[in-house]
Amino acid sequence: MNIGKPTRAFGALLFLALIGALTLLSSQVVWAQSVFGKTYEEVLDKAKREAELRLWWEVPGERGIGQQFEAAFKKRFGFVPRVHLTPVTNPDSLLRFLTEAKVGRIDADLLYAGAADIAGRPERLALFEDIEAPLVKIFSPKFPGVKGILANVEAWKRPFSVDVTTLASGMIYNTKKTNVNNLPKTYEEFAAGKGFADPKWKGNFAINTIGPASPLTDMGVQGHWDLEKQKKVLQMLLANKPLIKRSSGDVRMAVALGEVAAATGNIGGTEGLRKEGYPIQNKLFEDVLTIGSIGLTIPKGAKSPNLALLYLAFILEDGLPIVERISGEGTFVDPRSELAKAFKSMPKAKVLEWSPEEIMAGQRDKIRKALRPLMP
Repeated sequence: MNIGKPTRAFGALLFLALIGALTLLSSQVVWAQSVFGKTYEEVLDKAKREAELRLWWEVPGERGIGQQFEAAFKKRFGFVPRVHLTPVTNPDSLLRFLTEAKVGRIDADLLYAGAADIAGRPERLALFEDIEAPLVKIFSPKFPGVKGILANVEAWKRPFSVDVTTLASGMIYNTKKTNVNNLPKTYEEFAAGKGFADPKWKGNFAINTIGPASPLTDMGVQGHWDLEKQKKVLQMLLANKPLIKRSSGDVRMAVALGEVAAATGNIGGTEGLRKEGYPIQNKLFEDVLTIGSIGLTIPKGAKSPNLALLYLAFILEDGLPIVERISGEGTFVDPRSELAKAFKSMPKAKVLEWSPEEIMAGQRDKIRKALRPLMP
C-alpha cells in the first residue's frame, strides 16, 4: 500500500467531511451573528426592552381578536407590548413593504406575506431574517403548538415564513335555502356539466371574479386541469348565470344574506359569520383541495426583532386557536385546527398549491390572464 498518496476514495471522503464541517460552521456563525437572543430567557429579556411591535396584519383588528391577544400574551409572558397595527392583507402588505424597502424604509417588525411570492427571488429573500433556527431551537421545546406547526410547514418556507392563514377553496351555502346533500361533491362534476353547471342551479349560485382566490385558476396547479378544460368549465358556469362578486368575502356575504343559495370560493370566515347568526355553512370538495398559504415573516432591519420573534411564537402557540375560535379562520398546518381535521378525514383528496417554481415560471399569471377575458 502506498501511504504517501491518498486514494481517490479517501480524497472524496475527506472533501465531503470538509464540506460538512464548513456547513455546520456556517450555520453556527449565522446563529451567532443573529439579531435574536440565543436562549428563551435572552429573547424574553430583549423583547421586554424593545417594548414596541409594528405588526402588519389585518386579523388582530377584527372582532376583538387584538384584545384577546393582549390578555393571552400577558398571561403567558407577564407583560404587554405596545402593538402598532397596520391592518393590511396579502398581497398588498408585501407589495407595500417591497416598495418601501427599495428606499431603505423598514416600517414593519412582523409582516404578513405570501411565502410563494418571496421564495426563488434572492433579492426578496435577502430582506428577511432566518426564523427557523430560533423557532426550532428556542420555542419548539417549550411550546407544543409551535412544534406541531413547524413540522407541517414545507421546508422551502421554514427559513423565512410560517403559515398562519390557509385560503382553502370549497363551497359555501345558505342553510335556509339548501342543504349539504344538494351540493356538488367534486370539481369533476362541473366538467361533466353537473354541479353548479346544472340548470337546476341557474341564477342561484355565486362565483368571484378571476383572481388569487378563484378555484378555477388554482385547478391549473401541477397541470391538474389544462387551460382548455379550465376555460370550458368557466364558460359552462357563466352560461348558468351566476351572481358574480369581486371577492370571496363578497361571495360569502351574498350567501349569508340569502341572495343566492350557494357559492364557490375561499371558505375562510364562514364560521365567523355563522357565529354572528347568519344561516351559513361550508363544505370542501371531495376530490381536490385547492389552497393558498400566507405566513408571518420578520424583515431584516426590524426595530424589535426579539419582540417580533416572541410575538410570532405566541401567535403559533396561543393566537391561532384564538383566531379560529372567534372568526373560524384556521390554517392547514396547525394540527389543532378544524381545517386540518377536515382534510384528515378526506384521505383521497388531492392538495393543490402553487409552488414558487410555477409562480416564477409565470404559470399562475398565464392562467389568470387567459381566463380573465372570459368574465363579463
